[in-house]
Amino acid sequence: MSESIFNKLKGLDTAYLDDSYGNDAETASMVFEQFLQELPSNLNSIEQSFSQMDIQSFGHHLHKQKPGFSYVGLTDVTQKFHELQTKCIAREDLITYRDEIETVLARIHSAETLLQEALSHLQNIQ
Repeated sequence: MSESIFNKLKGLDTAYLDDSYGNDAETASMVFEQFLQELPSNLNSIEQSFSQMDIQSFGHHLHKQKPGFSYVGLTDVTQKFHELQTKCIAREDLITYRDEIETVLARIHSAETLLQEALSHLQNIQ
């Protein structure tokens, strides 16, 4: 079996990426590029609903954007969004989950550079 195209991408779920894309750098590049283009707007929607303590909107944005994080190897974010979405369905106050939410938002912000590097790597091996 050939070497994984994702083996140098530390901080991402490379097992998930290998299962999803195999050695198809072209498709992976397209997905990463699309994700990164939409990330600022999507993240803004999440952060805005959180800052307004709008639990319905917050839960909606988590649900809508949750799968995309797995597509770029941030399966930990997908899992955390799933947990937070479940809590939002229970209709509890967002302030209760402030620390969890701030932690996952910080993870997303810190991963943006990593995802840019991953996209460059994928584009270079096509």
